[in-house]
Amino acid sequence: MNTPTKSLVIIGLIIVIFGGGGFAAYELFFKKGGLRKGDNGQAVVTPTPDQGVPLLEQAKQLLAKGDVGQARSVLTSLIQSFPGSSKVEDAQKSLGDLNIQQFFSPGPGPDKTEYTVVRGDSIAKIAHKTKAAEELIFKANSLDNLTIQPGQKFIIPTGQFSLVISPKTQDLKLLNHDTFFKRYKPVEFKLPPRLKTGQFKISEKVAWFSGGRVAFGDKNYLGSSRWIVVNENGLTLYSETNPQTPNVQPPNTGIKLAPEDLEELFALVGRDTPVVVE
Repeated sequence: MNTPTKSLVIIGLIIVIFGGGGFAAYELFFKKGGLRKGDNGQAVVTPTPDQGVPLLEQAKQLLAKGDVGQARSVLTSLIQSFPGSSKVEDAQKSLGDLNIQQFFSPGPGPDKTEYTVVRGDSIAKIAHKTKAAEELIFKANSLDNLTIQPGQKFIIPTGQFSLVISPKTQDLKLLNHDTFFKRYKPVEFKLPPRLKTGQFKISEKVAWFSGGRVAFGDKNYLGSSRWIVVNENGLTLYSETNPQTPNVQPPNTGIKLAPEDLEELFALVGRDTPVVVE
């Protein structure tokens, strides 16, 4: 039996026995070279190319040209379409940086409003008026102190954030409108032995200085260490700004982030922000 005849017989048997799925497998492994014969005549699997590699390279080229919007789309496509790619973490890092830059940029945007400071205003009063966190207003407008003047124009960004905590990958993913926003890699990941999984909420945000709690506006707030407490399962996200002389003893179990990461997260999430523990 010659080679073409053999191929037809194989295809016929596959269709009869396995149907369309078997034919697809033939197309993938035999016809397209997924399987080939080695020197010893045995089938050898040809590795499937990593589709994330060219996409990440394309995103880098777009960024080099200044096409941030298209680069963001390519990175999002890589993350969503090829979660098993070796380049997913690189894509998440790049996309997270782009999202943060855009969110905290002084320029206008679809999720940003402008506020003009009036006499008698303070960051706390503006936060109350706009329903935005004080830390968010402070960071979004690159303030280095609490002194503000009438006539100043502030950008107030808004988002619908949620957190996904994954013990399997030992990381945190911040979502905005249920879409990937940024990935955080903890410094330490020490969870309670009987950690509950499911849906929870942030119950408290705490700033510590020299063993005591400090509120936004306190003179020691900017040098404080931060905690984000998730209710019901005893999970705490925390940082320490002064490792040699800690502001507070760390919790027995929790997720430790770099100070700059937790300060950023502290500004983005609030009480009742949804948290999913996978």
